[in-house]
Amino acid sequence: MSDFDDFTAKLKQTRDELKLQMHLASKEAEEEWEDLVKDWDKFVHKTQLDKSAEEVGEAAKDLGMRIKTAFDRLRKS
Repeated sequence: MSDFDDFTAKLKQTRDELKLQMHLASKEAEEEWEDLVKDWDKFVHKTQLDKSAEEVGEAAKDLGMRIKTAFDRLRKS
């Protein structure tokens, strides 16, 4: 095999590895998004019940931080 063939084979392997990594990252992002949507739905449901303003505020703060963290992580990937 020539140097060019070796180089081409390595490039193809790298391309395939990157494609797999992107697929896995998109799956991870999708799963994280689904978890955030579930948390959002729980938050909305809880706020419809008779909760104190302090409990609702803490739940909103926690959810907001999780959404911000997830958004930052997704933006970086």
